[in-house]
Amino acid sequence: MNKITKENLPRFLDYYHHLHDSYITNINYNIKASKIELLIDVVWSGDPVLKKDETYETNPTKMRIELNNIETYNIKEIFSWDYIHNVFIQYIKFNNNEFICLADNKNDPLIYIVCHEMLFEEIKQ
Repeated sequence: MNKITKENLPRFLDYYHHLHDSYITNINYNIKASKIELLIDVVWSGDPVLKKDETYETNPTKMRIELNNIETYNIKEIFSWDYIHNVFIQYIKFNNNEFICLADNKNDPLIYIVCHEMLFEEIKQ
């Protein structure tokens, strides 16, 4: 798995197009280990290619994001039609400590997680 750091976060967001139009398909909690795992159907990755029929090949993929050492989180009911418009992933100050925050939307998130570490990997099918 790859760790998200301050240095590679902009590259991650650019490569996966801020997870625009992607769907969270599964949320797994491990309360004892203070871990949340998200499975995401990513619609846009890499460089989209304009095909002959004037549509884009968006390079869809599946991704697993692991959020470790959870400080706080709030997850509302998520439905199959709820998609990520523009993911919010940023390092933030919380209780005088620095954490990484992930939210599916900056203003009114359905999912909001603040943790010490965020890892990700593409899932090959």
